[in-house]
Amino acid sequence: MNSARRADAAFGAAVLTGVLFIALLGPLDRRLELVHVNDFSGVWAGPRAVLAGVSPWDAERYPTTRIALGTQESDAPILSYMPWVVVALLPLGLLPLEAAAWLWMIASMALGALALRALLRTFVPGRPLVHGALGLALFIGQPGFHAIVLGQWSLLLLAALAAAVLALRAGQSRRAAGAALAFLAKPQLFVWTALGLALPAAVDERYRRFLGYAVVLAAAVVVSAWLAFPEWFPAWLADIPARRTSRSAVLLSAFGELLGTPGRVLAIALIGAGLLLASRFVPASDPWLAIWLALSSAGAIYSWSYDQVLLFVPLTIACGVLAAAGRERALARLALAGAATLLFISPAFYAVGVARHDETFSIAIPVGFFAAIAWSLWPYRRGASLAARATRQVQPA
Repeated sequence: MNSARRADAAFGAAVLTGVLFIALLGPLDRRLELVHVNDFSGVWAGPRAVLAGVSPWDAERYPTTRIALGTQESDAPILSYMPWVVVALLPLGLLPLEAAAWLWMIASMALGALALRALLRTFVPGRPLVHGALGLALFIGQPGFHAIVLGQWSLLLLAALAAAVLALRAGQSRRAAGAALAFLAKPQLFVWTALGLALPAAVDERYRRFLGYAVVLAAAVVVSAWLAFPEWFPAWLADIPARRTSRSAVLLSAFGELLGTPGRVLAIALIGAGLLLASRFVPASDPWLAIWLALSSAGAIYSWSYDQVLLFVPLTIACGVLAAAGRERALARLALAGAATLLFISPAFYAVGVARHDETFSIAIPVGFFAAIAWSLWPYRRGASLAARATRQVQPA
């Protein structure tokens, strides 16, 4: 058996172990217990209400409708999501909640596993230890199983981000733009990702085409959904931004809790420093992608620990840079440390969050990933002696 097959076998065994963990050791039972009150039930209630003739942004009628549907009791009187999300999920609204929840979970797990496998095969082929460690962390790591229990978007967004990155590297700009439409489901997670994908358009034709397609597709989706539900924006703007950004697992919240207003100023300064650091890499190179995608999680506007599933993408890309440079020990250290963090340190932070009823300080995980990736890739920054090799990695197949 060659190294590629051993890596596939290791990944398959690791993912199967994760599936058995979900099915037999509690997460599935917990998801079934929470099916009428978890986050997916709130997502499903939006399209279901539309099909029942009620606007999810009607603060008078929607809470009653949501209760009648037997779904999550939200702290907000309206739907937190935007109308293009509701339009995209109308087919799920046709299904009973239980059936829709099963479909969502199975699709999320399958697409998340396929996405990670594609990333590993592309960036770090033939390394069973790395494939097995990251495959194990996908569902057994706290962000992964937490996303499954709550019915969150994280695994689907992981698949979309991986698809966009792989299509861009292959010069398939239209496919990349199509995959990037999924970012509109939770745009707050992709602020710096969007900037990191837009800036290389000045120097790289693939990114220029991608940016054009992405802008046109996103505009078509947003405008058509806005026209279908013109009442959404005033209600959403008056309630949701302030409610959702007041507290979450982000730097602004964490430093705000610790130091008040000066802490928030410090958080903004740290994000600014991250932007300056990210700008030091060669646009459109693999180091550039890894650092900007890691920054998008570390410097998110609104995020929770289950969103840290997205860290698999920059981690795998960074490992690919080290693999291409022949730095096998550094690659193994980075991959195993990332997997160990998700398997052991993330649950510890989550346990503290449960005890405090506030998981704000889980932001330490993506900040740690960003620091580790930046440290590992610093030799490949713009102007460094190894930057030329890193730049050559992004040529289309």
